[in-house]
Amino acid sequence: VRLIVGDVEGKGLPAIKAAAAVLGVFREAAHEETSLAEIVARIETSLARDPGDAQFVTAVLAEVAADGGKMQLLSCGHPAPLLLGSARPRFVGPEDGSLPLGLSDLAAAPRVPVTIPFLPGDGVLFYTDGASEARNKAGEFFPLADCGAVTVPGDPGTLVDRLSEEVVRHVGHAPDDDIALLLAYRDAA
Repeated sequence: VRLIVGDVEGKGLPAIKAAAAVLGVFREAAHEETSLAEIVARIETSLARDPGDAQFVTAVLAEVAADGGKMQLLSCGHPAPLLLGSARPRFVGPEDGSLPLGLSDLAAAPRVPVTIPFLPGDGVLFYTDGASEARNKAGEFFPLADCGAVTVPGDPGTLVDRLSEEVVRHVGHAPDDDIALLLAYRDAA
């Protein structure tokens, strides 16, 4: 299983066009390429053909191994996913930041995938910066890794809804930035 979560800089038609291009190439390449790096290379090639008005796209790609026991992550300037399991929630991904899609020609080194264990009962939360950078009236960022939705055991099927509600409570109203949340969960059975 392969997935992508991303965020386009900007708004309006140029952002929609860039998002559609990235998703279209991902959907095709995910079935044809043998690695996440090859998928990213195809997306980069597509973006280079028509740079448009959008500056860049952050994304994280993931692939769950056939046996379900591990997950490979490849970050393209996107916030690190949050691993949820029996231990305290922790951010997982490359130690060094990577450049967003569309800017790889500026990198000194290629992006390097990270492989993490994906044990029964584990979840990996993918999100956009609208969640991690949501601020309350005092200017404090939302404490993603310490919020109740991810630290208190509960039904994985409701985690995204519970987390969304916590973000809104933290901000005091609907957040100004868009938010995408996706939980990849490995059943404990």
